[in-house]
Amino acid sequence: MNQTKFVVAGAVVLLGAIVFSGWLSESAPSASDKASASAGGTLRVGVATAEPAYYKVDGVTKGFDYQMARSVAEGMGAHAEFVEMEFHQLGPALREGEIDMIGAQVTKTDEGEREFDFSAPYFVTYVSFLAPEGSTIRSRRDVNGKKVAVVAGTVHERLLEKQYEDVTVVKVRDAAAAVQAMGTGQADAFFYGAPYSASIIQGAPIPLTEPIRYQAEEAPIGFVVREGDERKEEIDGVIENMVLSGEWMKIKTDYFDADPLSEVFREKGV
Repeated sequence: MNQTKFVVAGAVVLLGAIVFSGWLSESAPSASDKASASAGGTLRVGVATAEPAYYKVDGVTKGFDYQMARSVAEGMGAHAEFVEMEFHQLGPALREGEIDMIGAQVTKTDEGEREFDFSAPYFVTYVSFLAPEGSTIRSRRDVNGKKVAVVAGTVHERLLEKQYEDVTVVKVRDAAAAVQAMGTGQADAFFYGAPYSASIIQGAPIPLTEPIRYQAEEAPIGFVVREGDERKEEIDGVIENMVLSGEWMKIKTDYFDADPLSEVFREKGV
């Protein structure tokens, strides 16, 4: 796989460092226009480039969120148009109607629900600690007393502060800054979204390992639409059908084969 840029994954302000690739033409039909998505319109999906969520290899688009969003649009009878931008632009773009849905590993939070509607979960947040090679951190209890970098304003910051009391929190602007902090000794580890660990390790200027990885069951990931958008029910229905038909499991296995199945999806009959 090609090297991806660091992104910041999280809740309402979920993290990103990518090159803005431009907007689709304003003349493109939208699922929010008079013609609904189910009537064959275009569903504009806002995405942030991040492997394995949404990325390209030799010009071919891949990614878990990409395949999920495309299948959801098809299930609604719509055509998916993917609009790439920095993550912090996604919320404002949705608010202004420049996109119809966000599909970028957004964690459902109370703050997010105050402004937007979230679909039924299509994934659950996995988190991990990255540490320099040779680190004494091997288990979650080894984090006690350590300096842990976390991207400020993300769901990971909230989870770190909630789950680990005896750590010194080092707030950074993005994943690249966290790696730099570990390299200079300002941080002993980095708490972040596990799906991005491989690309961070691959692109880091220092040797890193991932000694700790686990599910955060209280942090479901969903597609995000404007508050009151009637298509939310339709999106939820398509996701449920994908889970029950086995299509969701196939996509999940393609990108997250090593991650155990969350109870969220066991309860849905996977």
